[in-house]
Amino acid sequence: MRDRLADYLAVLGLTGCGEGARLMSGQFHDVVLAGEVAYRFPRDEPSRRALPAAASLLAALGQAGLPVPVPLSAGPVPGPPGQCYLPLTRLAGGPLGPVNGQRAEQAVVTELASLLDRLAGLGTDSPMQAQVPRAGPDQWTVFGRQVRDVLYPLMSGPGRRRADAELAAVAALVPSGTALVHGDLGGANLLWTSPAALPKLSGVLDWDGACIGDQASDLASIAVTVGWPLAARIDGRRGGARPLLADAEVIAATFALQQALPAALSGDQVSLDDGLLSYR
Repeated sequence: MRDRLADYLAVLGLTGCGEGARLMSGQFHDVVLAGEVAYRFPRDEPSRRALPAAASLLAALGQAGLPVPVPLSAGPVPGPPGQCYLPLTRLAGGPLGPVNGQRAEQAVVTELASLLDRLAGLGTDSPMQAQVPRAGPDQWTVFGRQVRDVLYPLMSGPGRRRADAELAAVAALVPSGTALVHGDLGGANLLWTSPAALPKLSGVLDWDGACIGDQASDLASIAVTVGWPLAARIDGRRGGARPLLADAEVIAATFALQQALPAALSGDQVSLDDGLLSYR
């Protein structure tokens, strides 16, 4: 990884002055953190082609007041994967640590319920609707078909039976909603600071999977991060009329498959093995 960081620093012209730079690797992008800038490098050709649209969405989200990394240039610096990159503002904060005490729990509930409400409002905004696709009513049926075609040959018999049950449950959901859905609203994609020892949401990263649709997917990601009891409180605190927790539990059961499928399609053996660990 150090060699890859050195290559990126050379592309950026930071060789010899990139002390303290760090490389963060995702499934489809690498991000070089250097000073106050986060340089996003797509690792494959599809990700490179999608980078201008990602830059446009981040700019729109920043203008809407969301805490996102906003582009520092009019568009990506052109080039092939490994040389093409997008400079973004670097946000303060890190992943949420242990949440101890009622005041800290309440702060997390308030921050995340407020975020879901803001995303619900943005989903009805016409300019935002033009930036992201709408989730199809058959999204889970299509997902199940892809899982069976791509992943089932890699599973054991018991693993396929487990996946059958999970896919049948998620296919039975009736997708509804007009919210802006992040698609992976948890874990390292949520940055937090702790002013006055209380968690405060400082950034939301990685909007590549954004769509217009049902917030149950985002609540599922939140629940895996903060735990289901806090997720239940967030669901009750947000402004939406329809409870989402039951649907979120069904969706969360498919997260390993959601990790494994794109990994199999992109050749990411590490993420594939991790996602299919309990299906083999």
